[in-house]
Amino acid sequence: MGDTMVEDGRPSGARPLGKAALVVGAGALVGLAAEFHALGWTSIPGNSCGGRYRPCPEGTTPTLVLAFALTFVGCVALTAALAAFTRIRPGKAVPGALAAAGVLVALWPGWQAYLWMRGPVLDPVWQAGPDRPASVRGAGAWAVGDDAETVVRARTDALVAYDSGTGDRRWVLRAPVRTSVCAMSDRIVDGVGLVSFARHEKPCGTVWGVDVRSGRKLWERRISGPAPAYGEGGDGLLAADAGVAVALAGQAVHGYGLDDGAARWTVKLPAAAGAGGGDDAPCEPVRASAAGGTTRVVVTCGGYDGFHSARILTLDNATGKELSRRALPVESRPSTVTVVRADPFVLLVQEEDERGLAAVLSYGAPDDMRKEPVTIPLTADEEDLAVITTYPLSFPARPVPWAVVDGDNLVVAAKKPGADSVERVSAYALDDGRRLWHADLGAGVVALAPAGRDRVAVLGDTERLWTFAAGDGARVGEEDGIMLRDVDTRIGTGAQLLRAGDGWVVVNGDDDGGRPPALAVSP
Repeated sequence: MGDTMVEDGRPSGARPLGKAALVVGAGALVGLAAEFHALGWTSIPGNSCGGRYRPCPEGTTPTLVLAFALTFVGCVALTAALAAFTRIRPGKAVPGALAAAGVLVALWPGWQAYLWMRGPVLDPVWQAGPDRPASVRGAGAWAVGDDAETVVRARTDALVAYDSGTGDRRWVLRAPVRTSVCAMSDRIVDGVGLVSFARHEKPCGTVWGVDVRSGRKLWERRISGPAPAYGEGGDGLLAADAGVAVALAGQAVHGYGLDDGAARWTVKLPAAAGAGGGDDAPCEPVRASAAGGTTRVVVTCGGYDGFHSARILTLDNATGKELSRRALPVESRPSTVTVVRADPFVLLVQEEDERGLAAVLSYGAPDDMRKEPVTIPLTADEEDLAVITTYPLSFPARPVPWAVVDGDNLVVAAKKPGADSVERVSAYALDDGRRLWHADLGAGVVALAPAGRDRVAVLGDTERLWTFAAGDGARVGEEDGIMLRDVDTRIGTGAQLLRAGDGWVVVNGDDDGGRPPALAVSP
């Protein structure tokens, strides 16, 4: 009898491996469902979202749709896969381990898929504790260093410096007793910032030079300073440039050493000659800016009998010598004068006369008497510009959060004709006043800020941050902007936005509604 062949009745190895793969795959589907549920529901701020003013974070809807779909498909697939596997490999330990392995395998791909659906976001990193005492409010802010390693918030009773990375307080410098911060320089020069204080209903008469790295007062000067008009900011009363601190007094301009406060020069403003033998009109400086070795001072003249004239003086920073003067094109007293940028010299002027000048003036060559400034009207057929936030000012000492000058371009918030809120950003050429581009956001503007060379960032009240190319308005990055998560109700209109490394620091003017004085967001 020949040899007899006996076939092994056990299943081949290929079949168990295939069934095991099905269990792992089904477990992955269940893992994705659980992960998407967790990520989707926890991404909703305050457990509710939807609508124009409280939109859901990007990616929330597709994440939750996938979560529910995968829950059904994954449970059915896992039940069937486990039944098929246990028919050839009875037991609970091995099938359970395979399903758990599938869940773990799915976590990383699921996270990457969620990041793709969600897009880039900025998450809160820290927020400062509430102002104490509660009666104080913000006056302005400085960013210290190229990457804003420190952010200094001026409030009525003190300067408070925060580490932009951690939110820790680096230093606090208290205002003199019974005085409030009324003015500050528009920038820090060589680590020194200027701040001025005033007593109740008194002029800004006490000027300090402050080392912003340590919070130490370097020097103090007492002057007969001007008093900011009711409802207007105290910007432009102080200016800093290399080696010089400029302070406006009642009818004079003072120059001090930036590091030591030593008196360098004083320019007294003579009265303007009265017409037809009338009384001379006293003159006073109202705004100043310093850059590139020169200081430009806006001067208005007039007495009790009415407005006389206004002009721009250019002074040499080293000596105070008058280099030039030119008339400001107004015929009535300016109700608003604000320096938008020192270099190039850009000025916002609005007259009391309702038919008078209301425009941004761009002086490409401020000392060229033959060249008229470029005029960009505040209101035109296309839109109304919103350079300054509405009264009350969010930051009285720094009241221009809605305008950024980048090179030869002015980027400014605007309102569409007939609109009630500011929901547009426009750019104008400073060399000829042309509107270059505009973008309707579908959200109210909260703040504008430089975001690097030829870049301007715009923060909207829907917690979205857009970045535009200043020259042509091209959107940089996400078309719909970057979502700021979990910051609802924490940011007030007119807040200051400061670039800090890879993230941003938002500085609020007051704590109405429980808003923190400052908070940081980062990718």
